[in-house]
Amino acid sequence: MLSWVAKTVALCALALCGSARASLVYEFDIGAAGGIDAFSFSFTVPSFVGEGQSPAFAPFTVTDGTDTWTMINDLTGHTAGVPSGCFMFDNGGTSSLQPPCGVGVFAPPDGALTLALGVGVPLPTATGAYPLSGSGLFDFAGGGLQTSPVGTLSITGAPVSEPRTGTALFSIVVAALWSTRRKRLA
Repeated sequence: MLSWVAKTVALCALALCGSARASLVYEFDIGAAGGIDAFSFSFTVPSFVGEGQSPAFAPFTVTDGTDTWTMINDLTGHTAGVPSGCFMFDNGGTSSLQPPCGVGVFAPPDGALTLALGVGVPLPTATGAYPLSGSGLFDFAGGGLQTSPVGTLSITGAPVSEPRTGTALFSIVVAALWSTRRKRLA
């Protein structure tokens, strides 16, 4: 037979296992610059993104109005000694992500983009809005673009509501077990 302490711990764990964790939404809004149109995209992650990570995201498109590049790969980086972090994206092919915060494009029709965070922000660890400065390389048949777009990164919490029944059940379980324990001691 389980002791009252073991029962209490087990039931408390069950009561709290329904508790939900918040997630974070990273939203990028980039203005038009150097021949590319403005664009925005976002992704949701369970915790703040750190250096060397590749958070899952839905592919987004960068266009100059005629040519398009769909970004499918990503990587985060941090430039030591400069305190700046970055998000790098490319469309595969001959383009590459070059840590800590660089990209390369070697042949059309490929493209890559680095979005760097302002000085003093290695990678965000708090919600809010952060300025971004970009550097993009986009090749197409007959030409290429080198751009320096700017924009913002907004990080917001996307809490998942905790079921009220979890807290209520926890309180009832603790009270019932304590009452049972007191009766045994009397």
